[in-house]
Order: sequence, then C-alpha cells, then structure tokens
Amino acid sequence: MAVINYAKREISAKIVYYGPSLCGKTTNLQYIYTSIKPEQKGKLVSLATEADRTLFFDFLPVEIANIRGFKTRFHFYTVPGQVYYNSTRRAVLTGVDGLVFVADSQRDKMEENTESLANLEENLNYYGKDIKTIPLVFQYNKRDLPDATPIAEMNQILNPDDYTYFEAVATTGEGVLKTLTKITKMVLSHIEKGTSGQSVDRVADHEPLKKTKSETKKSHYTPLDSPQKAKVEPDITGGRIQIVGTGNATIISANAISLPIKLKFDKDGRIYIMDIAIKLDKLVPED
Repeated sequence: MAVINYAKREISAKIVYYGPSLCGKTTNLQYIYTSIKPEQKGKLVSLATEADRTLFFDFLPVEIANIRGFKTRFHFYTVPGQVYYNSTRRAVLTGVDGLVFVADSQRDKMEENTESLANLEENLNYYGKDIKTIPLVFQYNKRDLPDATPIAEMNQILNPDDYTYFEAVATTGEGVLKTLTKITKMVLSHIEKGTSGQSVDRVADHEPLKKTKSETKKSHYTPLDSPQKAKVEPDITGGRIQIVGTGNATIISANAISLPIKLKFDKDGRIYIMDIAIKLDKLVPED
C-alpha cells in the first residue's frame, strides 16, 4: 500500500524483486542503483545471509509526473531466495505496491522458478492479497546462457495469464531498465487510478490517467450510520468541523500507520470517518 507523506508532498511506493536463489534479483538492483544519479537515490543497504542477500534503497525520479501535486518515491527491495528464509521474504512483501518476478532461464532451474512463484502467491495470501490485484512484470534473466529455456516454454509454465515480460541479462544490464520502466509505470497507474484490490492483469498496457481539477476536490468520507452507502459522498458546502474520536491505528508498513479519524459537521448530523496515513520519519523527544 502506497504511503502518503503530506509534509514532504511525497507518495512512497514499494516494489519488490522476487524469485529463486541466484536468479539475478540482486544484480538487477545493483545495476539500477549504479544507473541513478546520486542526488536521486538513498543509500543501498544490504542484509546478508550465508548464501543470499536482501537489498533495498529508495529512488526519487525527477522526470516522472507528479500525482495530484505529490512526487513519487520508489523503494526497491529484493528477497532471499532460499526456502528457509521464508519469514524474511514474507516480511519484505508487507505493503508491496508492485512486483518483478525474476526467473532463471536455465532449464535445470525451472522447478525452482515454479516453486518460488507459488511461494510468492502463498505469502501474498498470508496478507489477504491476490497476485492479480498487484502490478506484476516477469523478467526472464540469463538469456545469454547456452541452455536457456525457450521463451514460449517459460511463458507456458510461468506466465499462462500473459503478463508483460522482458528478456534480460542482468550482468550486462540488458532488459534491466526496460523492466524497471514498465513496473514503475504500472505502479503509478495503479496508485493514480485507485485500483487497489481490483484485477490488474492488463494494467501493463495502461498509462496513468489525468485527473481533472474538480476530481481532486472530492470528499472521501464514509458515513458510519450508512454502511450500505459507503461510496456515496456527502453534500457538504461548509460549516464547522468537529473531531469526535479516533479508531484503532492499523500498521500498513514498517514505519507507517493508518489512523481513522471520526468527524462531524455542524450542518450534518451524521458522523464520518477519514483515514489518515502517517509515515514515521523520525521521533523527536518533547522538551
């Protein structure tokens, strides 16, 4: 779930590179990181295990159009490929907005590819998510190897639903930035259109929609006493706003929470809920 930082006017989106061990996830992120200007990226952090690593960094592209006046900061993560690090893989998927499944093209790695893809779906289900509700791109890596599985066969085994895919040689950078460009566009479109929770099998072919000025002013309050009309917006033209309470905060990522605020308007007797996403950048002790 994308996190909104109103103070910085930023939307933070999380993209995870998933796949079996040694398929090229780390190489992808390292190549992307070296391709980004220093002023646009954060520190590359590596959490090493015995045979694999989890990498992550953040990236603020200046050339991407703002979403309703907010810049979009992307956070990229890889996951360890070994089965016994599944708890780490599952944790990294918390709040994911987009996925790149990196498949190893070597014929003797196909079983590991299918196991990893099944594991991805299982871990998403753990959070109540369906893989078809999240922007997804396949990358068939190591296409330069002599025993590379034909693309048609890889699609038949891994990609029967015909998601967007790219051939790649991550060690040389071939296909890496094409994959990056596509998944970022998909995530931006997904955020801007508010399609979270809906099928995005074909979202790869859609560009972000432009919003009109009037659309940005719409209210998103939900009357507590009219659950059957949750999507109907109140006709409120003004008046004093009173905060009458709050609900329980919900954790939406490692450093962000969603807090429901209960509101009441003096021209409307009903109570409304406004969900506020709060990202915790730092804690300052009170004097």
